[in-house]
Amino acid sequence: MQDTGILDPLNPRILSTGLVFNIQEYSVHDGPGIRTTVFLKGCPLRCQWCANPEGQSPHAEVLHVRSRCRHCGTCIASCPQQAIAVGPDGYPRFRREACASCETRDCVRACAAQAIRVAGERWSPKALCERVSSQIRFFRNSGGGVTLSGGEPLAQPDFVNVFLDQCERAGLKVGVETCGLWDWSRLESTVERLDFVYYDLKCVSADLHRQLTGRDNRLILSNLRRLARTRVNVIVSYPVVPGVNTADEEPAAVAGLCRELGICAARLLPYHAFGAAKYEELDREYRMEHVRLPFPEELETIRSEFAGRGIECAVG
Repeated sequence: MQDTGILDPLNPRILSTGLVFNIQEYSVHDGPGIRTTVFLKGCPLRCQWCANPEGQSPHAEVLHVRSRCRHCGTCIASCPQQAIAVGPDGYPRFRREACASCETRDCVRACAAQAIRVAGERWSPKALCERVSSQIRFFRNSGGGVTLSGGEPLAQPDFVNVFLDQCERAGLKVGVETCGLWDWSRLESTVERLDFVYYDLKCVSADLHRQLTGRDNRLILSNLRRLARTRVNVIVSYPVVPGVNTADEEPAAVAGLCRELGICAARLLPYHAFGAAKYEELDREYRMEHVRLPFPEELETIRSEFAGRGIECAVG
């Protein structure tokens, strides 16, 4: 664990650390140039198609890969909290509320088959900046930098602020992928420091948004309007999920809102099922098995909705 944090200026007794579940180097789809994408834990939305369900909870989580499990019971014997038991199907079952607070991770080390992993590791802003700075030569040569993703990275605002301080001193450019559901008064000064913002906009309809994500989108739309008035480069990301948000009125409404706000760039994110296996690893139901991948002509039709309003729109 990278828990050698710095003192939080608001409470000098608390270490200012962030909970990270993945660090992906040499990313080329998360912003300009070659980038390192840092995935932070915690998200207020529960999008049905989420490809990173291990990023939703603000706590560390155990993932169990059944295809690797040998049914040997070493994880059960190693658990200091007795939070693992054999389920009716013969596979280990984890008492996840206990796992979230466990810092020993004895079950991970005990599993010779590497069937258990933990999503969520504590990093200090300084240590994380040093880690991503190892790629600074590639950033400078390609015009790249660091992208904060998740989860919802701005759900950890204090950590992100201090991390931005570190990156500015190191000469690193930072962008963010965000769902937009956060307190503007707390994060206005943070987002204005960013090189760019990928702003995920699932739909304009409040009822549909609540149905798909579990939350209302009024604050999301309000924050987008405010963000569009800043100097920040805003790119709207539109997930294309067939049969879910692809009816004519929704793409047109999103494209129309971009035109209204003066947002000149968008990208389409075609639905995929790459994250489906993670739901099983988390003992959660994947609810999108009936959804097919979008056809190329569907993507082109939606891209044309944006292009017809003068908005540069890429796919992927």
